[in-house]
Amino acid sequence: MILCAGEALIDMLPRVTPEGPAFLPATGGAVYNTAIALGRLGAPVALHTGLSSDLFGKMLSDGLAASNVACRAAVSDRPTTLAFVTLVEGQATYAFYDEGTAGRMLSPQDAPSMEGVTALFVGGISLAVEPCAEAYAALALANAHLPLMIDPNIRPGFIRDADAFRARLDRLLAVADIVKLSDEDLEWLGLKPDDLLAKGAKMLCLTEGAAGVRAITRSAEVHVPARAVEVVDTVGAGDTFNAGLLAGLSRAGALTKDAPAPDILRAALELGVTAAAVTVGRAGANPPWAHEL
Repeated sequence: MILCAGEALIDMLPRVTPEGPAFLPATGGAVYNTAIALGRLGAPVALHTGLSSDLFGKMLSDGLAASNVACRAAVSDRPTTLAFVTLVEGQATYAFYDEGTAGRMLSPQDAPSMEGVTALFVGGISLAVEPCAEAYAALALANAHLPLMIDPNIRPGFIRDADAFRARLDRLLAVADIVKLSDEDLEWLGLKPDDLLAKGAKMLCLTEGAAGVRAITRSAEVHVPARAVEVVDTVGAGDTFNAGLLAGLSRAGALTKDAPAPDILRAALELGVTAAAVTVGRAGANPPWAHEL
């Protein structure tokens, strides 16, 4: 089972109604989206997060169950994080309302059962804010014997203490096996691909928008082009790619602490790119089911 650990929140998506502009609540969060996509692709998966007992928390837990994702959440009566989305030419920007929420206030003492877990995925905005960031970092470091994938999904406007965030990432990169970054993430970090491998990663997946994705290991580089698709919006695209990559490696028995062989890696990348193309072709974070591919 792949354990995804990170934020679950409500995306407030912009819509136009007869009465004027409005926001539609939809389940989301980078790590939540990845877990949902994994479940829909048929991979055994669970989500660890801080979940509220409010009406939005119920939406989130119902969404997990509907997509075959086991819930290993710490539930509290704190509110759910809200992310108001603005779309400009299909590209999403976010305004987060996160103070004192169930997700934000997760602590290391809320660590889940690791029974049956064979790989771990962490990332998202949860790595940028405390105390939950330290909870997820502690979980990853305590289970460094498991294959670990990290996607920091960097939102510069959400990072209050850049030095603390970089230091936390350095600790995680030292034990990570797969690191996924966008070209914007890499630029913000001021790193080159070789720098990531030198820190300890076995593989870097660099997503480059319309140019597709490059996977770089110490011995190989594999490029898979993006699929041609009419973009509705990009919400959840990278999260769905992560799920496709993980599902592809898992199916091949190659989700291990070693870099996969190039042919296995290419197939997993193609699954990720294909699944992401479906997501960007429809509104919101709505990853495809396996039969849709």
